[in-house]
Amino acid sequence: MAEVQQVHKSMLEAIGTIQDFIKEVTGQEATQDEIAQALTRYFVLNEIKDFIEHQRSQGEKL
Repeated sequence: MAEVQQVHKSMLEAIGTIQDFIKEVTGQEATQDEIAQALTRYFVLNEIKDFIEHQRSQGEKL
């Protein structure tokens, strides 16, 4: 696993979006452990990979 030394602002904003979404649709806040577990599931990782590959193939910058 890559060593993380500093978290970019965009990553913190993305996690905040996840937190807001979960609270909105479930009525309860997700814990950081719940979010971490969800983000490391194979299906989610594969979706993220597909999205990044698509963005790269389109030459889009995020």
